[in-house]
Amino acid sequence: MEQLKLVRKYLKIKILGDNITFRDHHTERKHVYDIITKTILHGESHSALIIGPRGCGKTTLFNSVLNQVSKEVDLVNDAILVKLNGLIHNDDKIALKSITAQMQLENVVGDRVFGTFAENLSFLLSCLMSGADRRCKSMVFILEEFDMFCHSGRTQTLLYNLFDITHSKQAPMCVLGITNRIDVMEMLEKRVKSRFSHRHIFIFPNEHPAGEEKTPLQTCTEVFVQCLSMPISVASRKVKSPRKRKNRKSVAVEDMDTDVNDKTLEYSIPQEVFTTCNIDSTQFQELDASYIEEWNAHIQSLVENEHVVDALEKFCYYTVNEQIFKDVLFQLVSKLSPKKPFIDVSGITTIVDHTVAGEQRVKMLQSLSILELSLVIAMIHGQDIFDGQPMNFEMVLHRYTKFANTNSSTQTVPRPVILKAFEHLQSLEIIMPVKSDSHGTDTTSTVQKEYKLYTLAVPTEDVKEALKGFKALPTEISHWFNNAIE
Repeated sequence: MEQLKLVRKYLKIKILGDNITFRDHHTERKHVYDIITKTILHGESHSALIIGPRGCGKTTLFNSVLNQVSKEVDLVNDAILVKLNGLIHNDDKIALKSITAQMQLENVVGDRVFGTFAENLSFLLSCLMSGADRRCKSMVFILEEFDMFCHSGRTQTLLYNLFDITHSKQAPMCVLGITNRIDVMEMLEKRVKSRFSHRHIFIFPNEHPAGEEKTPLQTCTEVFVQCLSMPISVASRKVKSPRKRKNRKSVAVEDMDTDVNDKTLEYSIPQEVFTTCNIDSTQFQELDASYIEEWNAHIQSLVENEHVVDALEKFCYYTVNEQIFKDVLFQLVSKLSPKKPFIDVSGITTIVDHTVAGEQRVKMLQSLSILELSLVIAMIHGQDIFDGQPMNFEMVLHRYTKFANTNSSTQTVPRPVILKAFEHLQSLEIIMPVKSDSHGTDTTSTVQKEYKLYTLAVPTEDVKEALKGFKALPTEISHWFNNAIE
């Protein structure tokens, strides 16, 4: 029982807390490492963008590099790390307040009033300068959700001033943007582009160097084994000394320990993770080596099981987001109990099926209002009439109005409200705009929004499934969907 608790706790920390163990992409990692070390050690200024889909390891890559650099230099005295997130620091004042706090200059700023963002930032830099040569500490700015900082509805003052400092070399500064938008450069203002280094670091899942090609299934299997295997080195190894052949015994034990360390080092959690999580790692020394060996053998048997392989293959072709996969593994570990001390094959297939299935689209459809759901049904009927051709708002409105007029119980809704509901369907990507017509001309920029063509982006089967579990669905709506087109 105690052994199982420790294993479960260790694996949960590895799955949720380990954000510095980075795999593959050695060239990209070295690129980021060179940029940061040049800034801290040589006082150079750099800027770059790390681009890749969600869950591919962009933030983990930076954390891994930062962890390595912290072992080589004194980060506390030689550099200042400032982390900003576009979802949180969505205003220049909020961003400045966070920058000031992370620089630990709140007392210096006090109640001072500055005219512009640039003046405030210049004052912060001047406060960091010290010594006879007035040198400033190296600074590393990490901008998570970088695309949110250059949203069209916001001024890009923060980006301009940060890139301007790196461009004019006022102070040694490294600005790293992390985003999943591959078209982020098109969102930048001209003045920001002129000061950006245009250095892009792309992280593509399932991309490997020549000679190390791996299928998505192989990568997924490696992550499965990596996250669920236990390192024997954390356990207290009790090796019984034989009475005879003492000299040969010592060699055998040394060889065995070396072999164990080679095989299990990759399964261990870095000590920095325990420190960050404020967890005492010595408690895991109570684990029994034989129990861990039995556990690891069980994990190896799982990846050789035909049903588990099918489930992993289904998942890895469904998404490349490793965080979603870790959520699946966390559910598996959480279900371990004295009655079920090992992971069940049926449990893996069930959780993967629930994750991969189109259940999310069904839930999203069930979250719609009655009006929005009626517009979806009107579009389905309209596409049946026009043999799958795209429809505009006026065509959908005509189908909905015809249904509403034939059902006296249906509440009359003003046209602007219906148009707003139609636009909400577009924002949810339930309907998607058609960018060009049959002649190849662009229809998104010159046509009024009521006459732009849209196509339904969800399968009819998902709409049917959503209607089955829709709470308080009017009978008329269900009858309208199931009956033939009037």
